Amino acid sequence: MFLKLFISSLLILAFALQSEAEPRVQSHTHSVLDTNGNELQAGHPYYIVSAYREGRGGGVSFDRGQSSRTAMVKQLSSDKNFGAPVILFPVSKSQEKVDRERVLRETSRNPSPARERIIRESTDLNIRFSDMPVVWQVEDSRQSPSSPSQNRHVILEGQPGHPGPSTVRNWFRIERMSKSSPEYRVAYCPSVCDSCQVECGNIGVTMESGNRWLSVSQHREFPFVFVKANRRW
Repeated sequence: MFLKLFISSLLILAFALQSEAEPRVQSHTHSVLDTNGNELQAGHPYYIVSAYREGRGGGVSFDRGQSSRTAMVKQLSSDKNFGAPVILFPVSKSQEKVDRERVLRETSRNPSPARERIIRESTDLNIRFSDMPVVWQVEDSRQSPSSPSQNRHVILEGQPGHPGPSTVRNWFRIERMSKSSPEYRVAYCPSVCDSCQVECGNIGVTMESGNRWLSVSQHREFPFVFVKANRRW
């Protein structure tokens, strides 16, 4: 009898601890913040600007490499230039059933308030420039290397939405780097495809012929902040 009561007490204690642990896990998923301390909203434009000024470069934009026909993402050299605004759109189960036109509508510059979603850290998401129909994509260096260095650059060739094997190179994550200020980095380690073999890394800056191209790296990262578009630094 005593043994049964003891086992029952342990089970009750285990369930109680589990129920207390669940909210703690959820609370670890923090919202991504802009420089004003506001939560980032899906579909709203933001500048990605270097967290460190004084010669460390400015915001991100796009251009074409010397040996590439595909537009590539780069950091501008002037710390006074915020670059081109980007729009973020997080993955969701419903995205698997929507077509490309709806995804583009939901990431328009003037989204419907009913469709607004908060961007959270370490969540798979698409990134695209507000004036471009395609999203950021990690280059497959085995098929079409854009430079002799074989770096996996970030290019503009991905189609939005439809998480799975065919789009695995289109998904990125925002990770916080500083607890005291909203400094972030972009990581490439998508979880939209369980069967895909992905070589993870952070998005860093690769210097090539005076250009600052964004590429996947195991040793570099690009610390930045989000500045809401149409607002001063």
